[in-house]
Amino acid sequence: MTNEQATYRRVLRRETHAPRTIPAAVVASIGVALLLAALVGGVWWLVDEAFREALARWFGALDASAQLAIPVGVGVALVVCAIVLLALALLPGRRARRSRTTERSALLVDDGVIADSVAEAVARRTGVDRGRVAVTVGRRTVAVRITPTSGRPVDVAAADSAVNDVLAGIGFAAAPRVSVETDGVIA
Repeated sequence: MTNEQATYRRVLRRETHAPRTIPAAVVASIGVALLLAALVGGVWWLVDEAFREALARWFGALDASAQLAIPVGVGVALVVCAIVLLALALLPGRRARRSRTTERSALLVDDGVIADSVAEAVARRTGVDRGRVAVTVGRRTVAVRITPTSGRPVDVAAADSAVNDVLAGIGFAAAPRVSVETDGVIA
């Protein structure tokens, strides 16, 4: 692997995956705040007897349901925060982009551009208005939904061929799924 190809791979990976900087900064900020609060509260508890008494009076003045609700509420909030942060850390942070490299260049294409190209080719090949072709590009599939004009049949094989031609032309492999709506629209 040449030095340029290693650079291409690193840049394309950076552009196709979402950064985890914000969740990491949030976790670090919450951790520092909780650590400082625990440290200050612990020192204050050890040094000031009036603080201990005031805290015991406040907690004793609460009714039994509130004494139970406060720790449970804090626990639930912490569990929800933990689940969200674990999801951010473990789920794939892929962006809706495709990458491809050659020896001399690197190519990054947004899925919306691929969808527009496929929709335009299908509309041209089948004779359907461009506004009646909807394309969704997934990770491994390209779903094409055609809403025909009433009374005019749509050639599914031509649409499938158009999708395959566009995907082969730009060099991205995906399995096409072409569907034609049973109810057409009035022109």
